[in-house]
Amino acid sequence: MVDDENLICGNHLRRPAAVKTTEAGIDANSVRVLSRGLKILRVFAPKNDWLSNHEIASATGLPRSTVSRLAANLTDEGYLEYSLEHGYYRLGAAVLALGYAVVTNIDILEVARPFLQELADSEDALVLLSTRDGLAMVCNEVCYGRNMLTLRVGVGSRLAITTSAVGRALIGTLPDGQRDALLDEIRENVGGDWVLLGPAFNDATAQMREKKFYTSIGTLEQGVNGVGAVLDVAGAPYTYVIGIAAPSFRFEPQLLDQRVGPRLIEIKHEIEQQMASVTRPN
Repeated sequence: MVDDENLICGNHLRRPAAVKTTEAGIDANSVRVLSRGLKILRVFAPKNDWLSNHEIASATGLPRSTVSRLAANLTDEGYLEYSLEHGYYRLGAAVLALGYAVVTNIDILEVARPFLQELADSEDALVLLSTRDGLAMVCNEVCYGRNMLTLRVGVGSRLAITTSAVGRALIGTLPDGQRDALLDEIRENVGGDWVLLGPAFNDATAQMREKKFYTSIGTLEQGVNGVGAVLDVAGAPYTYVIGIAAPSFRFEPQLLDQRVGPRLIEIKHEIEQQMASVTRPN
């Protein structure tokens, strides 16, 4: 890796070219460069004013040559924006998108939590908010009814996208191209199980188009039934899916379709309406 201390600063009014480095394992120097890059980004908070190379160097205590090289690389990656006319930098769209993703995730957890807990209490069930990570659905929030502590699902739990109600609800709402690509990935991963799973995904798509929720009968865990529905949150960085589950002797199929599913859709709409009213950062 090129030593960022020994690079000569480029012309102040022309954005310096980023230095290309070869890929290597993470070492102490890589961590140091990352730390310095983050230090540069923090200088722009909270107003994101235009700053010169000299101003950034003064605020961070880094050499101007270091700032020049790192700022050039950050600009190439979209984390900084550069004004050729004035030679100043400010935060770019990539950083703003990261910040928006964090704010949105915090917002939706705070907004959704009371609705999820209300549903968990009223149905004495486990209710969760999840997002996709590869071929798993990660639980971002989990609320329990009084008798649901025996279900071993918590924040951070990973549920199979292929068998969980939230996973199949997500598959059933994806645009055709995205769904086909995901199903191809699943087909390669599950091997012979595809014979059973393929028709189940077609059923999930049909259910989501007809009812806007998916009913799961013992697919994730034997003796547990549930429902999944996808949130429609404008501008969100992730697709959020809410789900509810309980033992099958309490959540019979007819009950899922007639009461639990429609109630989950009501909660979905309430969360969406609340999220629409949350003030967004510019």
